[in-house]
Amino acid sequence: RAAHRSALLPQRRRGRMAWLLMAVAALARGVAVEQCAVSREECPGAAADVVLIQRAWSRTAFRLGAAGEEYDCNGDGQQDCGWWDYKASMCGNRVYCGHRFKLGDWTLSDSCRCRRCSSEGLRGTAFADTNLQWPQPPLFNALSWGTFRVWADHLDTCAPWIMPRTDADLRKVLAYARENGYKVRVSGAGHSAGGIVTDGMDSSAFVISLGEYAAPGEWEFALHDMPDGSKRASVNAGWTQAHLFQRIRPLGLFVPAQTAGYFFQLGGVVANSVHGGGYNAGFIHSYVTRMRVMTFDGSIRLVEAEEELRYWRCSFGMLGIILGVEFQLETRSQLQMYTVTEQMRGWNAEEFWRFISVSAEADLPDDAAPEAGNGSRASWNGEYFIDWMADGDYPTISVYAQKANASADWGFEGELGIPAKVNENYRDILEERVNDDVHGKMSWGEAARRAGAPPTDISGMDVLHRMRPLSLAKTTSMSAITDLPGLVRRQSDKVNDGFVFTRSPAALAAAYFVQPSKAFAAMNKLREVQRASAGSDEFKWNLPGEFRFLSVQDSAVLQPVEPGRWFSCQMTSLADFAKHDQAWKRDFKAVEDYWVGELGAKPHLGRMWGFGQTAAGGGGPV
Repeated sequence: RAAHRSALLPQRRRGRMAWLLMAVAALARGVAVEQCAVSREECPGAAADVVLIQRAWSRTAFRLGAAGEEYDCNGDGQQDCGWWDYKASMCGNRVYCGHRFKLGDWTLSDSCRCRRCSSEGLRGTAFADTNLQWPQPPLFNALSWGTFRVWADHLDTCAPWIMPRTDADLRKVLAYARENGYKVRVSGAGHSAGGIVTDGMDSSAFVISLGEYAAPGEWEFALHDMPDGSKRASVNAGWTQAHLFQRIRPLGLFVPAQTAGYFFQLGGVVANSVHGGGYNAGFIHSYVTRMRVMTFDGSIRLVEAEEELRYWRCSFGMLGIILGVEFQLETRSQLQMYTVTEQMRGWNAEEFWRFISVSAEADLPDDAAPEAGNGSRASWNGEYFIDWMADGDYPTISVYAQKANASADWGFEGELGIPAKVNENYRDILEERVNDDVHGKMSWGEAARRAGAPPTDISGMDVLHRMRPLSLAKTTSMSAITDLPGLVRRQSDKVNDGFVFTRSPAALAAAYFVQPSKAFAAMNKLREVQRASAGSDEFKWNLPGEFRFLSVQDSAVLQPVEPGRWFSCQMTSLADFAKHDQAWKRDFKAVEDYWVGELGAKPHLGRMWGFGQTAAGGGGPV
């Protein structure tokens, strides 16, 4: 930073200023930073002078006329930003403050400014309501999570995002909203794309989540024995699948459908069209047998009748708050997690379906598509990846597959049962320390419940992709396939529960449902657009195409597709390979236009969809 600033100063001052900044930095490095955040008594000596001077400079700048709105985020006359948290190595009050350097800043604290959402025009709205920004007793008992943004950071709003802890706290929040004419939107862990929770355009709206919620009695967690011998689990809707499986997997129990990653709140999963890769399994909400819900007036009741459950499943938070869910469970005495990877012998429909039917052993009927072949049908679950960036004519294809019970391969060299240290390994997953760029360090379990677990970073991406973008795009795309077997084996050895990902990169993602007979046509279009990007100076695709199959039941009024077998095709990419957002949006729109317009695809509403040009005549930005 010293070198960056010195380049902006007049030549005759560069040496002196660089020396001064490096000297201050050297002194600061000698401080036991976790003990120097408050006072001289906590950090005696010259080192404390450095820290306290830095903090005093930022306060003095504020008091002497620095732009008040840069440090007072809600206009209440109190300084919210302007200090550096040395323990976390980032700005203090990270919910509302971020590091934004401006010429003239002398210290790290000077650069800690309000992120945004502090304009005069927002006064008197939910966006600037200090009670929502700091939801403390006696009015509220909730954790502030700043302002609502989706997990992949392509939507960032000014809507306050709070996490009440009890039923009583939720009632207080709803009553406060009614009194002030506010609208309450309910989020899960923030993995849904776009404006499905809020698009940030309505300043009277704020967001609540069950990321800190504790449910009473059996609705925190309980197992129930049913008359037919089956089991069900009632569970806090603010838990993730990891929290649920920590309780049921050691007993050999599973939810009939599951995603590849743990990091979704259960309430968000059942209020949406979330699915896994089970050939004969549908949306996860289909396996919910009861719900505990809170309606707009704070009243709580159980939803048990199937006719009413059909409205609450896939309801997108529009009917109220789902506090708890009861899942039907199934037993798997054996579970085989494995991968199959091949370089295709050519890119054509016959080879495409040969891999699915024969190599992947998909449990699909012979008439799933005209080209579908005859296979063993031994695999109950499959999630597929195709890399066209390295070789579009002979692409590499891979499937993460699962076999269960009697279908497991005899002699399989891997875990088939319940791992010996399964309880200890679940604790390790949930208690791993992770760092959220905004909120600092916490356990993985806390981070996953609150905001979906921090995305994994790809080191050096911002520099490397500008140097050799095509080579790096090819490497990144292929790595998603070559890294998969190791991830599968590690998770199988630890817990063997069918999940693979505890974290993932913040990728752009859009998914659609088409008839299986159109599967090859759908993937062929994605291949065409991806391959064309190799010659683009603005955007290069950098992750494989993905697909899976599902069998949709008639379980929800608002589910996006009718009952039957569907092919789910997905396009994903890292935004780092685009010079600007219009570059990747144009390519996503090209694929969507074909899938929807030519193949009759229906969008997955929890992903990005509905790409269109904003100006009349189709000439504006996407």
